[in-house]
Formats: sequence, C-alpha cells, structure tokens
Amino acid sequence: MPLCILIALFFCYRETFWRPQRAFLVVLVFAILTSSLIFLFNQIFFYLLLYSFNMLYIVNKRVHFWAGYAAINAVTGCMIIADIFELKEWTWEYIFPGILIALITPAVMRVQEQWNQKWKGVNEELAEANKRVEELIKERERDRIARDLHDTVGQTLSTISVKSDISMKLLYQDQKRTEQEIRDIQHLSRSLLQEMREIVSDMKRVTLKEELESAHRRLLEASIAIQLESPIPKLQDSTKEMMLAYVVKEAVTNIIRHSGASECAIRFMESEQELCLELMDNGSFHMKKLQEGNGLSGIRTRVSLMKGTVQIHARAKGGMHMVVRVPLHLGGRETDDTYAVSG
Repeated sequence: MPLCILIALFFCYRETFWRPQRAFLVVLVFAILTSSLIFLFNQIFFYLLLYSFNMLYIVNKRVHFWAGYAAINAVTGCMIIADIFELKEWTWEYIFPGILIALITPAVMRVQEQWNQKWKGVNEELAEANKRVEELIKERERDRIARDLHDTVGQTLSTISVKSDISMKLLYQDQKRTEQEIRDIQHLSRSLLQEMREIVSDMKRVTLKEELESAHRRLLEASIAIQLESPIPKLQDSTKEMMLAYVVKEAVTNIIRHSGASECAIRFMESEQELCLELMDNGSFHMKKLQEGNGLSGIRTRVSLMKGTVQIHARAKGGMHMVVRVPLHLGGRETDDTYAVSG
C-alpha cells in the first residue's frame, strides 16, 4: 500500500511540471496522499510535504498559491490536534525542523519573487526612460546641426549669391570693383569649405579613446606635456561618449590656442551615479577674462544636454581647472552649468 501511494506521488510531482496549468489541484492531491502516509503508516513521510512546496512555486495565481500553502500546513495542524487528543504520538524533535521549513521558506520565497518582479518592472521603466533621454539628446543634437548649417552655410551662400550678382552687373563697368568682389567670393568659398569641414567633424562619431589619442598628439605637437592620470572609462551610452569626446576636443583646443601652458593633465573619476572629467593646465588663466567663445559655449550646450554641470576654476599656482560632471543614469541633477573661482 505505501508503495502504491509513493508511485502516485511520483506521478503527481511529474504532472506538475508537465502540465503547470494543473499545478494547484495536483498540489492538493499530493498533500492529501502525503498526509495519508503520515497518519496511516509513519511520521517519516512528513518530509515529503517539502516536495509539495517546490511544486507550489509553479502556481501562477496568488490566491491559489496561498490556498495551497494553507492546505499543506493544515497537515501539520492535523498532526498537532491528533497529538493533543492522544490519537497519535509524534517525535516532535524529528518533525520540528520540517515544520519550520514548511512555514517560513515558501512565504519568504514568494515575497522575494514579488520583489524581484517589482524591481524588474522598475528597471524596465528606467531603461525605457534612459532610452527616451538618449533619443532626446540625439534630436537636440540634430537641431543644433541644422541650426549651424542655417546660420553659417545659409548666410554665407546668400552673401556669395549677392556678390555674384554684383560682379555680373559691374563686369563691364568697373573692372577693379569686379575683381574685388570675385576675391571676396573666393575668400567666402574657402571659409565656407572650412566651416563645412568643422560641422562634419563634429557630426563624426568619435569614441572617447580616439579623441584622447588625438588630443595627446595635438598637445605634443604644441609642445605641451600631457598626463592622463586615470584609465579611460567604458561608457554604455554611445551618444554620451561622443559628447564627452567633443568636450575633450574643445577643452584641449582652448588650452592649445589660448592658455600658453606647457603642461596639461586629464583625469576621469567614475562612481555609480556620475562620471567626472577634469582638465588642468599651468598656463595663464583669469576668470575675469573668461569669454563664452573659444568653444566654451559648445561645451556648455553638450553638457547641459546630458543633464551635467561645468565648473571652471583658476588654480592657485596658475592655470585653469575645468570639472565636468555627467550623470551615468537617469535622475542626474538638472541644474544650469556654473562657473566658480577657487584658490
């Protein structure tokens, strides 16, 4: 008889995983068969109940899970009642560890599973929000490029068109004036070509590593010693990496053109929340003479798109100290870039 019930338990256990939709009913049958083994034969079969908890995890509906949990623990309750009325005598030292496992483990696992599902949903929402922010950054970058093309190329082409018309009218009336207009057109054409190259260069997707290698070469060509004081961070967001590469490019360009420095240091500091980029030189720098030109406006624009901040300090020993902080995940500070003086 016990062998037949054990075989039936085996088929119940298999049925749970083969047909999960029947898991709740199979768990109830498994609990009834196990209780019959306990009450009719021996208490050693009590630990078979733990298999029913393993089967219970497959139950999807919350109501069915807790109903099955109560039904399985009802077996323990019946054992206690039988002991109170002296219908059965149990060795509680043997059974008690199993009772604790039966009471605590399923509830803890279910609560943990619910928390895991909740955090999975939160992470998915966060990933979707980060994706939307990245798309917004790309859209704003496209708007900036379109604005640059309109403000530079459009105006220059309009000027070239006007001067071409003037040259046509003055071709046989004032040869010197016509030559001057043609020279102006040549100069404007060359300037336009240079501006187009700069715009295309900004649009080119460059990694942070590539830009740092380029900055290293440019600084050495300008007789400025460079020191990279920390490893190059690996960013998952390619758009953010491209914008940081632009920040490095413009900052290094300013150092080469305007600082008169002989040394430059670049440092990265990364935490779970943000990435900090520091650039320092030993040139001549004065906050009062700081102008928004010289590429600083472009740096501010791109850092603000990344919800970051820019700080520029005058070093106590002379030179410039720029600190750029960019959040690595959504929820970074959305403050305006600030300029501060220290030392």
